[in-house]
Amino acid sequence: MSRKRVLGVLAAAALIAGCSGTTAPEQAGVPPVPDRLPALVFAKNGALHISEPAGSPSRALTDGPGDTDPTVSPDGRRVAYVHRMNPEEPGGELRVLDISSGESRRLVDPAALVPRFDGDQTQITTPRWSPAGDRIAFLKATYGGGGFLLTAAADTGEVTAPPEPLFADFGYSWSPDGRRIAWSGGRSDVSPVDVSIYTVGETSTPVARDTNATAVSYSPDGRSVVFANADATGSAFADIPFELREVGIYSVGPGERPVPLLAGAEAFADVQALPAGAVAVTVWTGDQRRKDIAIIENGNRRDVAEAPGDAPAPAWMVADAGTLVAYIGTDADRPLLIREADDAPIRLDTAADAYAWGPTEAGK
Repeated sequence: MSRKRVLGVLAAAALIAGCSGTTAPEQAGVPPVPDRLPALVFAKNGALHISEPAGSPSRALTDGPGDTDPTVSPDGRRVAYVHRMNPEEPGGELRVLDISSGESRRLVDPAALVPRFDGDQTQITTPRWSPAGDRIAFLKATYGGGGFLLTAAADTGEVTAPPEPLFADFGYSWSPDGRRIAWSGGRSDVSPVDVSIYTVGETSTPVARDTNATAVSYSPDGRSVVFANADATGSAFADIPFELREVGIYSVGPGERPVPLLAGAEAFADVQALPAGAVAVTVWTGDQRRKDIAIIENGNRRDVAEAPGDAPAPAWMVADAGTLVAYIGTDADRPLLIREADDAPIRLDTAADAYAWGPTEAGK
């Protein structure tokens, strides 16, 4: 089946789902959604849902009341997520759900995590499943600007902490082999941060010092780290000791100097390295009310879509149907959309606050 045919089928199926709700049954005369598209798990109104394959009517995985931040295991069988009994209060435990049986269990209790501080209201945020499948990384967050980077065994929940606490930005990234994590320093002010590589359970080594990095991503071959650097060239930054000041998208490997992949005056975020040297990013508009979703290839930027400025980061997936992206659209009802980079978007649902792709069939 051709790519155009795949997305045409998706459009028909998604139209039915959009007209009758996320649990709409199949209707006669509508072709089935191709099985070769990966699943998409998303959080909406405090509960998790799955569209499997993406574009088909979704079903609920949990009933809330405060479930968010899903991440799917490499075999596609489990979902790790943050669960809060009261969505309005701080806190949140890390849970793992079996997609087939629907059984959910607590993996990590935030109250047991270190380091601890007086008056600490710890919450777990931003879980990410290791590509190796054996560990789940997450942040122990206490206030804005990031959190302490930790990992837990996916089967037992045993937590591994670095020898020295690592306060990381939310935009960290696993290496393809699941042994290392690229991260940049979290902060609540304007100060230089390092881009570093943490070998799980061992040490963390800077690969780019005193940057203004805002997001990082491991390259698919695991040889380099791509990151977005915010502008630090104006007079307001003159007395702040940044080593890398110019705005842009950079690539760096151990023992190397950062190499610019794209320069410009824009503010970049939400970096995701793609195959063949391409990089997906978001680019803030001047008033930051919206951001462009773009792909950088060979030093050129190609805009793919547009999202609200406060929307979650796009989720990218390279699948048989092409390079897919899930994101929040700019319509008033904030639709959850998927699209192949060169085709029209497919509407899945509305008002999702987090989402994650499952693996492709080849990746299971």
